[in-house]
Amino acid sequence: MSKSTRGLFFVLIFLLMGCSPKKQSVNYIAPQCLSSQSQCHVYIEQTRFDVLFNVARVTTEQTFNIVVKAKSLEDKFLINGFLEGKEMYMGKIPLFFEKDGQGNFVASTMLGSCAEKKMIWRMWLTISEQDNPDKAQQVFIDFTSYRA
Repeated sequence: MSKSTRGLFFVLIFLLMGCSPKKQSVNYIAPQCLSSQSQCHVYIEQTRFDVLFNVARVTTEQTFNIVVKAKSLEDKFLINGFLEGKEMYMGKIPLFFEKDGQGNFVASTMLGSCAEKKMIWRMWLTISEQDNPDKAQQVFIDFTSYRA
């Protein structure tokens, strides 16, 4: 192997090593309201919904859960939604809520990173009763994410 070929080989190996993903651990916690949330509760038809996160701080490129708890368990609801950047368009990130064993709605998601160190996101939630899905109401909550 010539000297220039070996040099090119080592440069290629060095560049490929830079492409390995960062090893960052995520500390998941019991769902709670974020300090950066614009509101922690929304009300639809006199039913209170708590909107919670399973992380203390939302970091880009790391998965987290959004938990929506209805305070009136006798009502049957449907919830869907999406996330979008409030100040910078980053597309719409759909939220697929599924019921857990305790009657909560849980969506797992991840946010893409942008050039800013922190970014405000708007979460749109559409909540309707199972018996009357045409009578849906939409609410939004803003929260902040931080670049990894």
